[in-house]
Order: sequence, then C-alpha cells, then structure tokens
Amino acid sequence: MVKKIRSNTEWKKWGEIDPLFGVASWNNKNKNGSKPWTDIDFYNLGQSDWIDILDHWKLYGVNNKNCLEIGCGAGRITKYLPSYFLKVHAIDVSSKMIEYAKKNITDNSVSFYISDGINIPLNDESVFSVFSTHVFQHFDSLSIASDYFKEIKRVIMPGGTLMIHLPIYRWPSINRLFSLQYSLYKKVGDIRADIKRFLLLFGIGRPIMRGLYYPMDFLYSELQKYGFEDIEIVIFSMKSNKDPHPFVLARRKT
Repeated sequence: MVKKIRSNTEWKKWGEIDPLFGVASWNNKNKNGSKPWTDIDFYNLGQSDWIDILDHWKLYGVNNKNCLEIGCGAGRITKYLPSYFLKVHAIDVSSKMIEYAKKNITDNSVSFYISDGINIPLNDESVFSVFSTHVFQHFDSLSIASDYFKEIKRVIMPGGTLMIHLPIYRWPSINRLFSLQYSLYKKVGDIRADIKRFLLLFGIGRPIMRGLYYPMDFLYSELQKYGFEDIEIVIFSMKSNKDPHPFVLARRKT
C-alpha cells in the first residue's frame, strides 16, 4: 500500500499559485510582494547556491557521472547541475513545479519525473550521486525521511554519495525534558497543519511551510541502518543570504 504523504498537499498547491516563492520563501518575494521573484533573479540565486554547495561536495568526494535531485521544484538548482554532472534525474511531487522547470531548463541531459513523495522512479543502483536541498525540512515526520533513505540506498551505486540539506539539532545531556518540549511543539504544529490542509480543500487560506528538525543521533543511526558510512555533517553559509545551512553527507558501502 502506498503511504499517503500529507505534506504533498501544500507543495502541489505552491506549484499552482506561486512556484518560485514556494521554493525560495524570502521576505516580500511572493508574486504579490513588493519585490516578487523574476526568473532571472530566481535562477541566479540557484547558480550562486549551487557553487557554494558543490565546493563542499567536491571536498567530500562526488562522482560526476550522474545525479538524482530529490525535490527539484521549479529547477532553481537543477538548471546548474548539468554544468557538473553528465546526466541529471530530477524528481518532484508537483507537476506544476516540473512544468515551470521544463520551461526554463532545456538541457537534454536533464530528465524530469513526477514522484509520489517517497518512491523514486529509477532502477536499482542506477545513480552515483543523490542531492536535495530545502526539501527534507518540510516533511511531516522522521519516518518519511527514513523511507527516503531506504529508497536512496536502493537506487544509489555502492560507493555513491549523498548530500542532503536538513535542519539538525542535538539536545544537551538532560535530553528528556528537551525532547518532550519539542514533541509537544511538533504535535501542536501537526494539528495546525491538518486544519490548514483541510481548509485548502475548500480554497480557504494559503499553503503552509512546515518545519521538521532532525536529531543528529537519528541521522547517524538511520543512515548506518541503510548501509551508509563516512557520515559527516557540514554547516556553511550561502553567499546569497549569509545564512548557515546544515547538510548531511554519506557514502553507500561498497
């Protein structure tokens, strides 16, 4: 049975109403804002961020034969992946996002696929590199990320590497109190999200931006469970907005 991914609801809606802001939610950059994204500014942002990201991936070690991008959206980063990878597979749950990306990306080395939100429509051990940014932070639960890690293990070659952006935390030693606090905070957020998703069915309100944080211990245990090693966490600032961005890097065991 296919698991229903509730967060697909808002992502598909963003693809319909404001795909650029849905991908890069900067202040006043929505299409009704004071400085809405233009295609030029949006894709220039992607180029700048990709240069920063690739610098760190190269230091870790990355194969340029092909790449899978999870959650390509309107192609902010996708547009520049062919400058390094010989073949790019880009997946997203929103057909409207992919339509927008296709209008702005004409490189024949890029192939787009619509995903159900977990299952990756590629063959076993068919990619050398897996990349994702500003996607895993919008899942509803860690279990969805775990399912994705399992799927990544299936499609990635032995020795292949992943680089995934996601918010990370690690509680102090008195972690029970902090964990309980975060659990209650997340439960309230889940209820609010379900209410807003219900209202969206009737055309009421705007899609939400969920925020899911990843315990460091979870990342290490899950990636090891699915056959990854050399796990590293790197945090660096993007030149575009000076904000620190955490990424997890790992290599599938050979």
